[in-house]
Amino acid sequence: MTMDAYAPSIDPKTYALGRLVGALAEDGIFALASGGGPIALEGLGKRRGEAYAAILAGHRLNTMSMEFDPWVVEMTRAMAPIHAPAWMPMSEVIREKVTLEAGARGLRAIFSSKPSDKDVQRVKRLGTLAVRVLRAVSIADGPLDAEEARTIAGVIASLGLPDADAQTLYAELPVPVEQLDVYGDIEPAVAKALVRGAWLAAASDQIDPREEHVVRVLANKLGIPAMDMEVMRNDVVQRIEMRRMGGIAVIDAIRYVLADRMPGHGVTLAAKAGTLLIPRRYREEALAPIGHGARVVLAKRFVHLSSDDKLMVLGVTWAAAMYEDPSLARRALLRARHERVAADMGEDGSKARHPVDEWFTDVLAPAAWPMGAD
Repeated sequence: MTMDAYAPSIDPKTYALGRLVGALAEDGIFALASGGGPIALEGLGKRRGEAYAAILAGHRLNTMSMEFDPWVVEMTRAMAPIHAPAWMPMSEVIREKVTLEAGARGLRAIFSSKPSDKDVQRVKRLGTLAVRVLRAVSIADGPLDAEEARTIAGVIASLGLPDADAQTLYAELPVPVEQLDVYGDIEPAVAKALVRGAWLAAASDQIDPREEHVVRVLANKLGIPAMDMEVMRNDVVQRIEMRRMGGIAVIDAIRYVLADRMPGHGVTLAAKAGTLLIPRRYREEALAPIGHGARVVLAKRFVHLSSDDKLMVLGVTWAAAMYEDPSLARRALLRARHERVAADMGEDGSKARHPVDEWFTDVLAPAAWPMGAD
């Protein structure tokens, strides 16, 4: 192909906005995969405002595609006051307002006052207990691996503690569950969230008897009846199974919509989104088709998913489709593929696309506004 010598060079403003589109796509994947629904997008956009400004200024930040582990920790912290990721052990503890990220260090535009000393002490006490429980479960069947360390780092980041306190908690040696000091009043909702978080940590890679022992000792210390503890266990196992199916659906949908970007960013986005969503015990098998390059065949495999899960799958997929800042012509092609995936699932694709498109516009429009004056 002959290049036009008089063709305009790449506009630096458009290039900068295109880089922001890629970051928004990854952030959108994380927010929707966290289980908070489309409403989580607006809050995340506000929380990530400084990061977006840095990207527009040309700075290189952590990304899902290249620096997955540190990016996950950053995103987990950003999501803490909005909707702590459903797949993260102890997320329900965070949602019981065991975080300082909702205070002045978080949504500065909404909150003007610092957290009270009482709130700070509550977060330190309950947050420290949650981290110690998570660490006790994680090491019960062997030394911490990289993913377990990342999960612990994500929970600590979600607490929003001062850096010195967070570093001390991260460096703390494991405390045997028998020696865990469960002191002070612990609200029933927090106690149940601690046990469910422990079960989730144990069940992610199948429940080892040593992990089960940790959970049972914890439940006894918290005064949780044995019957209630078993109900929580069964509920967690069921949720993990649904996460598996939702994650597989996301992988297939991204691979279908971005079939002409395989190999390429279609592979990366499908693999990273699957890693976020699919529990470890099922992940290797679920990710295998990506490496094999097998063609995706729509066969109504996921019609049994709940409406919320279908919209999550379709929303994550549409965010992934926007990663390369597609042209209008390419968007039409991507939309046609996305609509086929939606029809195969028995869902309305526009219900998933609209909030994602609206969020992209809401972030990009004010970012582009000052550029239009030149």
